Amino acid sequence: MTLTGSYTFPEHLPAWPRRRMHHVFAPDGRAVVAALDAGLKYGVKPGLGDARAAVRRLVDGGIDAVLAGIGFARATAGELGGRGLILALDSEIPSAGYGVEQAVRYGADALELKVFPGNPDRTVLGELRELAAEADRWGMPLMAEPIPVSFANTEAHTVTNVANGARISAEAGADFVKAQYVGTVEEFAGVVSSCPVPLLALGGPVKPTPRHALQLAHDAVAAGARGVVYGRNIVEAERPDLMVEALVEIVHGGASVDAAAKHLNVAL
Repeated sequence: MTLTGSYTFPEHLPAWPRRRMHHVFAPDGRAVVAALDAGLKYGVKPGLGDARAAVRRLVDGGIDAVLAGIGFARATAGELGGRGLILALDSEIPSAGYGVEQAVRYGADALELKVFPGNPDRTVLGELRELAAEADRWGMPLMAEPIPVSFANTEAHTVTNVANGARISAEAGADFVKAQYVGTVEEFAGVVSSCPVPLLALGGPVKPTPRHALQLAHDAVAAGARGVVYGRNIVEAERPDLMVEALVEIVHGGASVDAAAKHLNVAL
């Protein structure tokens, strides 16, 4: 897999949000993002007990950006330095009324909101539309994470439903999308091509081995994804810095899984 050239974000984005997007995505338009927002729901999680040390490891590995809640972001700002920051706004209450201004105040480069297309109780799609309009007024890019129905209802996580969720999110105003990798490379290529904004593949649960995590990243990029957003598959790795290095080799360098795996001095 050979990657060439640079990437220009869509011209509909004014200069300021495009500049912020370039804090998340490298000049090639690709990104390796670490999801560090688990504490918003679960508190202390493996690999994130010492927040500052966790971020230092990721920066050492060459991470492009992190996804985090406001408290985590404030606590680790010194370690994060110039890496991109996506502020997670998932909450029990709608966040459009406070989230964008908060992100601007703390120097975030983008916002994130999870939505659940097909959920009969709360899709969150109305909140996404409202947040997209408010973010647009502030020049703040917005990433949506559409999960069909719910995390628990895995039967709903079909290729068709993931594709529809990504498209619905883009239609609602998201500037880029974080979506589940589903199906074959060819099937996921259809998910990517039907989404009119950049798409990043999420890592999901911890994979059986580090090699499985690298394979997902390789296949997602081969299908046209602009990179990955990995949480547990990075922070719970034996060496998170080396896992980031391996993912960077795949996402930015077009490396094979075998070549990238050489960065890991752990059992595959």
